[in-house]
Amino acid sequence: MRLTPLPITAAVALLAACAPYVTTTPGPEPVAGSPIRYAERADSAKLVPARLVLIDADSMVFERLVPGDYGGKWVAASLPTRQLARLQVRVGRRANTGRGALIGGAVGLALGVACTTDDSGFVPDEACLISSTATGAVTGFLIGALVRSDVWAPAPLPVRAPAAEPEPVVTMGLHGVGLRIPFRIAPP
Repeated sequence: MRLTPLPITAAVALLAACAPYVTTTPGPEPVAGSPIRYAERADSAKLVPARLVLIDADSMVFERLVPGDYGGKWVAASLPTRQLARLQVRVGRRANTGRGALIGGAVGLALGVACTTDDSGFVPDEACLISSTATGAVTGFLIGALVRSDVWAPAPLPVRAPAAEPEPVVTMGLHGVGLRIPFRIAPP
């Protein structure tokens, strides 16, 4: 069996349509109550959904929905900001009309191919293939218009401002003159 460019193009388009929608432009600063997704440095591929409570240069406080009786409950947790690999904020919702039309068209095409193998002669092969593909695409388009997905955008991570360098202090007391030189040990 030789693959032609049309099935390969259709397969690539179907896979691209099924990918999650994340914008590449930075989103707004997350505020308290914003739906967020975060990934830790230990496993940067796993995005965890949560609701933001507070974020600053030291830590991020959030609430996660823990499944349980009667739909679950929100549980507060905290994570040091330096352990965050990625942070995304939800910027909206969108319909899935294109994805629905592609999936419906692929299912309709498969049914149309199955229909063309019928030798009863009741429906011409070309009409069966075209009508089932078109019906599947239109049905998928309508279903995709009803199904909504979240749109995520990367959010900036807060950075810690560099600490001001302490300066030497000259003091004079009852017993003489002294020089005090403060120093700090940087945290890991």
